Amino acid sequence: MKLALAVLCAVVICAESLFAEANVSGLTDIVFKNSDEFRKDVTNVTFKNFSNFHSMRTRLFFDAKPEDNLSIFIQVLINNNTFSLYGAYARIEHLGGSGLNANIGFIPGTVGAFGPRTYSDKNPLVGQPLMYIHHSNLYPGRKDSVNSVDDFLAQRTTRSRFGLPVIYDACWNTGLELYGSKGNLDYSLGLLVGSVGYTMIEQNKDIPQLTTHLVMHSGPSLSYGVSAWAGPYLYEDALGYEADNTKEYNYNDYLNTGAAAEVQWIGDYLSIIAEAAYTNWQYPGLPDLGLAAGYIEAQYKFTPGWYLAGRYDAWRPSQLSDSQGKKQYWDFPVSRVEFGIGYHPFRRMTTKLVTQINRFEGDSDLNTNLYALQWSIGF
Repeated sequence: MKLALAVLCAVVICAESLFAEANVSGLTDIVFKNSDEFRKDVTNVTFKNFSNFHSMRTRLFFDAKPEDNLSIFIQVLINNNTFSLYGAYARIEHLGGSGLNANIGFIPGTVGAFGPRTYSDKNPLVGQPLMYIHHSNLYPGRKDSVNSVDDFLAQRTTRSRFGLPVIYDACWNTGLELYGSKGNLDYSLGLLVGSVGYTMIEQNKDIPQLTTHLVMHSGPSLSYGVSAWAGPYLYEDALGYEADNTKEYNYNDYLNTGAAAEVQWIGDYLSIIAEAAYTNWQYPGLPDLGLAAGYIEAQYKFTPGWYLAGRYDAWRPSQLSDSQGKKQYWDFPVSRVEFGIGYHPFRRMTTKLVTQINRFEGDSDLNTNLYALQWSIGF
C-alpha cells in the first residue's frame, strides 16, 4: 500500500514549507560507561544497532501549527554520526467538531505506558524496559535456517539484534491513530502498517495490525489501563520463495497478538509505574511462541533537584518440546535490575549515575554489569 508512504511524504513536505515558523528544539545525551561490558551487551541495542548507552545521541524536534486544529511533528535521531527519521506525522484535533483526534503518518507507539518516558529527560534511568527493547530468538526472514524446533532452539546462543521484541519503542510505524477522552477515560484505536514489535514505514503486507489502548484516571495521581493488538507481522519477503518463484508460505497467515496492562501512581515525591504484557507469534514450522514480560519502576524525589530511581524487569518465554520430548524455553529467560541516582542542576539538564545488571537463565556468557554516567541536556 503506497498510501501510508504518500501521507508520510506529504507531512515532511508540509513541515519543510513551514520550517521558518516551526518551533525547533533538541535533546543531547552524553554517556560514559564501562565499554568492555557494553560491547558484549545484547539487551539494549536496537535493530539499527543504536543504544541509549552510546556515547552521544541527539534528538531534534521540529513542531509547527499551520491551522488551529492541525499540528505537524518531525523528529530526527542522530546516533553515531547517523541521521535517522524517528517520526513525522500530522495531528488533527477535534475531527468534525467532536472530541476525536487523529495522528497520521510516521506515528508514536499506540500501546503501552513507556512511550512518553522514552526520552532521556523523562526517563529516570538510562535503559528502557526489556519488554520494549530486548530482542527475542525469533528472527523474521530466517525461515531457511529453522527446519525444526531443535534448529530454532540452537539459535539462542547465536543471537541477532533482528529478533523481535514484545513492543518496540526505538522505531515507529507508519499508521493512523484515532484517540480522545470521555470523562476520566482516554481511548485509542490504531492501524499500523507494521506491528507493535516489528515496525515498518512502508506496508508490505495486505492487512494492517489493529491496536487499542484504554486508560482510566482515578484522581490526580492514579491511572490504570490496558492495551491489545492483533494482526499479521511479517513482511513480504520474510519467508522466502521456492525455486519456481511461488511463495512457500503466505506471510499474511501468521499473526502476532498480545495484551498489556499498566498501573501508574505519579505523586509529588514518589512515583510507581508497573506494566506487564503477554504476546504470541505464529511462525511456519513452529508451535505458537508465547512470551510474558513486565517491570516495576519507582522514583523518589528526596530533596529538591535530587532523586533515586530503580526498575526491576522480568522477561520469560514459553516452553517448547524438542525432538527428545524435553521441555525447553524457546529463548533464554532474562531478569534485569537497574537503579541509580539523578540530579537536576538546571531545569533542562539531568545528570544520572546508574547500574544495570542483566542475568540470563541458560547462558551466563550473556550476563552483563553495566555502569553509566549520563548527562541529558535540552536546548
